[in-house]
Amino acid sequence: MLQFIAAAVCAAVLTACGGGGDKTPITPVVVQPAYKLTETATGTGRAAAAGDLVTFKYTGYLYDSTKSDFKGAKIESSVDLGSTYTATVGVGAMLAGWDQSLLGMQAGTKRTAILPANLAYGANTREAQTINGITYAAITANAPLVYDFEMVFVSPQVTIPNQPAPTVLTTTDLVVGTGTAVVNGQTVTVRYTGWLYDGTRSNFKGTSFDNNQSATTPLTVAVGGTGTITGFNTGIIGMKVGGTRTVIIPPALGYGAVAQTSIPANSTLVFDITLISIQ
Repeated sequence: MLQFIAAAVCAAVLTACGGGGDKTPITPVVVQPAYKLTETATGTGRAAAAGDLVTFKYTGYLYDSTKSDFKGAKIESSVDLGSTYTATVGVGAMLAGWDQSLLGMQAGTKRTAILPANLAYGANTREAQTINGITYAAITANAPLVYDFEMVFVSPQVTIPNQPAPTVLTTTDLVVGTGTAVVNGQTVTVRYTGWLYDGTRSNFKGTSFDNNQSATTPLTVAVGGTGTITGFNTGIIGMKVGGTRTVIIPPALGYGAVAQTSIPANSTLVFDITLISIQ
C-alpha cells in the first residue's frame, strides 16, 4: 500500500492564571477573520462549476492582521515549483476554502481568499519545511490563511461511452518540469492524488482514495525499488522537478487481485504525481 501520511493533530494548551488551587489548562482561542474573496483579474471562457476539472496555480500565506494585505509568512506555493494543481472542484476533493473560492473562476481569473481555519486545515498542523531551497513556515493549529489563486483552465466533467481500462502503464505530462530527468535507482519526493479508474469520465478519474497534498511532508520514493506499487514508482521515471504527470496503472502493476481498504481487487488506478525534489 502507498505510504499514507497524515498531518499530526495537536492541541496547544496554556496554564490558567489566577488564585490558589489546581490550575486548569485551557486551549488558546485563535481569533478568526471572516471569509473574504477578492477578484483581482477577470478571465474568459467557462466559469468553473461543481464537478468541473480545474487546473490552477496557488500561493498560501499565514494570515497576519498587521499587514495591509493580511499576508504573513508563505506556507506553500505551486508557483515556486513552476507547477499547477488539478482537481475536481465543488465535490469535496480539496480544502473547503479552495472549493468555495475556485467556483466561478474562468481561465485567467485571479482571486485572493482569506480563509478562517474551518475552511483551511482546521486543527491540523505542519512543521516548517524546505522544498527546492525555499523554506515555508509552519502551520499551527486553527491557523487562518490567505491564498492567491490563478485559474489556468476549466474543463467540464463530461460523461463519455465507457472506455476500457488500459492493460499497460500509460503516462501523460500535464506540466513538464525543469532540470535533469529522474532515472531508475534515484530517490525522489512527490505529492500525489489517487483515483479509481472510471472509463465514463473524460479524465478517467473516479472516486479519490488517497492523496498527500496537505500532508506534513511529501512522499519519499525509491524509484525502481520497494515501498510503493510498481506502477507508481516506475511512472515517475523521466519526470523533472516541478513537473506533474498523470499515470494510469493497470492492476498487474498496482495491487492486483488483493483488495485494499478503499480499493477493490483488480482495480486500475489513476494518479496525478508532482515531482518535488530529486535527492
